[in-house]
Amino acid sequence: MTDGSDALALVGDIGATTARLALARGGIPLPGSAARYLTAGHDSAEAMLADYLRHLDARPGMACLAVAGPLRGETAWMRNRGWEIQAEALARGLGLARVRLLNDLQAQALALDRLSEAAQDPLLDGRPQPGAARLVIGLGTGVNCAAAHPRPEASLPLVPPSEAGNMGLPAHDAETLRLAGWLRAHVGAATVEEALSGRGLTQLWGFAGGHGRPSPQEVLTACAAGEAQAQAAVALHARLLGQFARDLALAHLALGGVWLAGGLARAVAPHLLRNGFADAFRADPLTETIPVRVIADDAAAVLGCAQLCAAL
Repeated sequence: MTDGSDALALVGDIGATTARLALARGGIPLPGSAARYLTAGHDSAEAMLADYLRHLDARPGMACLAVAGPLRGETAWMRNRGWEIQAEALARGLGLARVRLLNDLQAQALALDRLSEAAQDPLLDGRPQPGAARLVIGLGTGVNCAAAHPRPEASLPLVPPSEAGNMGLPAHDAETLRLAGWLRAHVGAATVEEALSGRGLTQLWGFAGGHGRPSPQEVLTACAAGEAQAQAAVALHARLLGQFARDLALAHLALGGVWLAGGLARAVAPHLLRNGFADAFRADPLTETIPVRVIADDAAAVLGCAQLCAAL
């Protein structure tokens, strides 16, 4: 196995709209190397990464890249961009000895041990169980999760990939059953992602009787201004998120804590506690003591990729 602990590495978080890139050594992104790229400005991931390396005149030996899309083996698909990213082809095209691809939520989970207190905003207090699994739930253009399972014999936890946004909507009462039917009629699927992602918040606005297609931020702004449909949408989003987080925490027995990540998570966080998130999340005795935090650092996935590179 190649020792990546001190090798220069390319690390990055390639999102649907923005890519955050950096160089790293020893598990730490190098100061002055961080850059953001709009993915729409490039025909492929390889072209974007080559542009970044050319700009820095850098020649790393390996890369670890988090991708906002499903992975199968060494291939990732970014549906929003229409990109197919193959690790072997990318390594060949960029002249790297090795490329490791992972889901963006896996990278967030791998960063948990290196996040500063300033990079985490407390949402619900609790008593994390030492040595227990931890869970990151991502909310943005899509929805997903990653659980970090401790491995005492290894330097990093085991973090399997998932596509949790494709799970069925947690319908527990008359309102959420009606929502499931509404989503199937209007968008063709009653999945978690169709209710809890950015477009999901817009769809909850429509379910509450709102007209048009406001952006998620416009819904939140209208909610703060007291608009009834927006307030109903934000309240339903908070309750659904609490139920979803509780179900995932129970599935993974994430007694070590739950973290919410992503741009939408940071945007809705101020609305969660007054709209039923806590009651929904705490509804099971096992989740009563689990702390919940919001990852405030939007470059956390880059740090997770740097950690993985150092461990390879």
